[in-house]
Parts: sequence; structure tokens; C-alpha cells
Amino acid sequence: MNTKASFFDKKLIVSSFTVLFASAIVVAVIKSAESIHLPYIVAVLCAVILGFVEPRKGWFLALLQCILILTGYFLFTHLPENTAQQELENFSLYGSLILTFVASFLGGFIKRALNTK
Repeated sequence: MNTKASFFDKKLIVSSFTVLFASAIVVAVIKSAESIHLPYIVAVLCAVILGFVEPRKGWFLALLQCILILTGYFLFTHLPENTAQQELENFSLYGSLILTFVASFLGGFIKRALNTK
């Protein structure tokens, strides 16, 4: 019997709530960081975990995380008045978005590699 599983299964929905929490952490770190390193590390770790949890649908979770990070940053935070701080936050924000996709792919790749052995 060949039954095709739904894309939006229970595991993906539960993982989506994890993405909500991870996105809030990334936004909070972007707002409080004094350099770009900490936001990048947090974004990468969150995305690797997402890719590891959902190796086939990690791209969807990465896209959802990017949308939530952008939404959270622009709707729920205030832009800094200091130009240097604003540039730092922008660089951290957009760099974190790019790294989210790369790290999600990496997490999925690691999970699939571990499952083949």
C-alpha cells in the first residue's frame, strides 16, 4: 500500500513551535550583541538543530525561521538611534538569515549521513 504522507505532519508542526522560540532567541541576541559573532553562532546552532530534527523539510523550517526573525526584529524591536549600532544590528540580522539556510542544510546533511551507517 503506497500512501503519501502529508507535508504538514505532527513532527513538522511541533518543530515549527521550536522555530518560534529559536527565532525569538536570535532576535534577542541580535539586539543585545556587541559584535557579530554571537548572533551568528546562535543562528547557526539553532538552524543546525532544525536541519537535524527535520532533514527532509529543514528548508521549510529555515524559511519559517527567517520570516520570524525579520518579523520579530522589525515589528517588536526599536531601531537604535546610534548609526554604528544600527549597522551592527543590520549586519547581524541579514548575516544570520543567510547562515540559517546554510546551517539548516548542514544539519540535514549530518542527520542523513549518520542514518546511512
